[in-house]
Amino acid sequence: MANNNGNEEEVTAGKVMYNKDIINSIIQLATKEISGVASMARSSKNPVIKLVKGKRDNGVKVSLVGGEVVVDVFINIFSDANVKEIAWRIQENIKTSVQSMMDVKIKAVNVNIVGVDFSNLERE
Repeated sequence: MANNNGNEEEVTAGKVMYNKDIINSIIQLATKEISGVASMARSSKNPVIKLVKGKRDNGVKVSLVGGEVVVDVFINIFSDANVKEIAWRIQENIKTSVQSMMDVKIKAVNVNIVGVDFSNLERE
């Protein structure tokens, strides 16, 4: 709103709310961009949890802890991948991607390697 003298403006801060699916999509894309990631894995092996939650398990779990976001990603990697390098690159890419697109602070990114994909050996 403009002040009567026209020299100053008063700005009121609003509130931005993000749908959980948006942050999940950003995290999935940031994870899949990393070379060596074969696919996203299910975050739970228990099919009953999937039915109870009523949602598709996309390999991403997002939690809010003290106003900061904690991310868990569950992936399958290719057999010739360097685990330590991939995990670090995923952590950095998720943190950079989410924080550049959204006004949230990432507290932690936990990378859970669930399986190894050997299909890359068949291509050689």
